[in-house]
Amino acid sequence: MNGRVLVAAALVLAAWAPPGAHAHLFHKMYEPPETQMTRDTRLIQLLLDDPSERFELARHVWEGTERVRLKPGGFRRWLVRPNEPGMVFKADYQLQRWPGSLKEEAARIDRDHGTALEARIETALGARDRDSVKAGLRAMYAVLLGELLESLWQRLDDAETAARLYGFVLRYYTVNLEGHLNIHHPAAATTARASLDAIGRALGDLETGAPPAPEKFAQQRRRLLRIVGETVPVR
Repeated sequence: MNGRVLVAAALVLAAWAPPGAHAHLFHKMYEPPETQMTRDTRLIQLLLDDPSERFELARHVWEGTERVRLKPGGFRRWLVRPNEPGMVFKADYQLQRWPGSLKEEAARIDRDHGTALEARIETALGARDRDSVKAGLRAMYAVLLGELLESLWQRLDDAETAARLYGFVLRYYTVNLEGHLNIHHPAAATTARASLDAIGRALGDLETGAPPAPEKFAQQRRRLLRIVGETVPVR
């Protein structure tokens, strides 16, 4: 595994999928696992969509200086609390605290991929440009999705780990990419979802002992990333 994927694995995994989740990946009630990054991303989206446009609080979430959650009993009401690192699994799958932030992750992506996402999102936040902030976050997740699929590819022979990683692939796609494709690129969204489902079917099956299908996985990964690359500009 190269250094880029090691770093990605350290930052991506926030919690294990529920026991036995691999058997329910296509069940309509299955909920992909949440991570601190996906949680912060959803909160920024909600804060920017709030009628009062909570850009300053969104910036704090972006910077990781505050953790925010919806206050129970009220929609679009916010409770600010001191920064508490979220949980992550490091590359060796040991549970550890993640003190990082979306801003730091954007800077890491910039270093590894030659992008300028940190400055792009910072500028958009400063200009109170909701659409550009969201576009920058989508670009981040386009890169993260590719890194996570690479990590999954390298663990394809480990059916249990592959199934858990696939849960995070689903979460990263649904939290910040799927809605955009559904609205603006519906045909591409249908193809991307078909590829995601095909990737899941290409994994090994713990219950039946069926082996993974590497060629099918690689084909569908290329297809998915091509669609994401065409619809979500990173540069």
